[in-house]
Amino acid sequence: MIKKYFILSLVLFLTASGYARQDTLTVNRCIEIALKNNPQIKIAESAYDVSSSNLVNTQSVLFPQVAFNSGWTRNGGYFFSGNSARELFYNNFSTGFQLNQMIYDFGKTFSKVSGTSELKNSSERDLATAKQNLILNTYVAYFNYLEAARIKKVSLESLKQSEEHLAQAESFFNVGKKPQFDVIKAKTDLANSKVTLINSENNIIISKLQLENALNIKLGDDFQLQDNMDIIQDSLGIQNALETARKNRPDLISAKYKVEANKEFVTSAWAANLPSINMTGGYNWKTFSLSQDLKNSWNFGFTLSVPIFQGFSIDAGVDLAKANLKSAEAQYDYAFQTVDLDVQQQYYSLSLAQSKIDATKSLVEQAQEALNIAEGRYKQEIGSPIEITDARVTLLSSEVQYIQALYDYQVTSVRLKKAMGVLN
Repeated sequence: MIKKYFILSLVLFLTASGYARQDTLTVNRCIEIALKNNPQIKIAESAYDVSSSNLVNTQSVLFPQVAFNSGWTRNGGYFFSGNSARELFYNNFSTGFQLNQMIYDFGKTFSKVSGTSELKNSSERDLATAKQNLILNTYVAYFNYLEAARIKKVSLESLKQSEEHLAQAESFFNVGKKPQFDVIKAKTDLANSKVTLINSENNIIISKLQLENALNIKLGDDFQLQDNMDIIQDSLGIQNALETARKNRPDLISAKYKVEANKEFVTSAWAANLPSINMTGGYNWKTFSLSQDLKNSWNFGFTLSVPIFQGFSIDAGVDLAKANLKSAEAQYDYAFQTVDLDVQQQYYSLSLAQSKIDATKSLVEQAQEALNIAEGRYKQEIGSPIEITDARVTLLSSEVQYIQALYDYQVTSVRLKKAMGVLN
């Protein structure tokens, strides 16, 4: 029975492990994980929660303020009445409700609420910006890892070719057809191939760490990423790209909300010069002893408050609000320029990346043909090992450039979407 249980457990474990190894992460899955786990999003979400709470706190002034009061006071000492005085001790018990309601303050509170609401909208756009930044970083880390993995494959193939060439050079040397120099040169090429492979393996380690940092999880040694290098050419013109960015870029929209918020704060600050009207009311019960009946009383009225002189604090508040508005307007102009520049840079970089793909693909084909010729000449004992070395170095370089061009296109395409504010 124990043996059967052990075998069943082993089969289930191996089956589960097999599924785990075959589980391939797509870029969309990585983005989903990053948005769920990365602390940058949690920071942005907390900032949005703060702005939402500030709005509720500011709006609370518009609603009635009701308080329940209850207290006990012990009084004692000499009390004077005319020319006589007597010592007296007594208690004072009281309880009741008090109501305060702001009636009208000539727009000061409403402007402040409106400005705080605009700041909440701005914070919401800041959250969207943080998400898009994280999505972009995840894309970059994802493609960097795939690029490093492809380059490692190329390096392994180059190492294999170096080993085959060394074996061939040693074979020719052993039968006296080639000098010892060819063997030494082939060994040098093999050593260089090993160094290149080591560098590519190190790049994989670094890119994996970057991906883990974006996802905020630890990836196993056998994880796999879906390698999709489809090239999708978009006919979107530069002007359409700029217009899309101006409508959708969340950081630009956030800056616009900040401008509107500070306009409202200027109005609110100036309205502090105007009167405010408040209503007050209350109902209370009092007694000198808990053994006696409570005696009720009430109050109701309106208060008009007119600021006469506040030590220049109102003027200073207006000046501060105007300075903040000026700063917000400048920040919006700067954000507008930055967005336009970002879109144009990524747009033309994408066009360049497309051109590089075509050019490096042709370069790989030519380099492969040159290596085939050099190896053929060497086999026919009319070529030199230097020709093979040069051809192999050229091929490796061209293959790396082609891989980099493919991934540059993918990354630049994502950067353009981010610049346009449509990355999700």
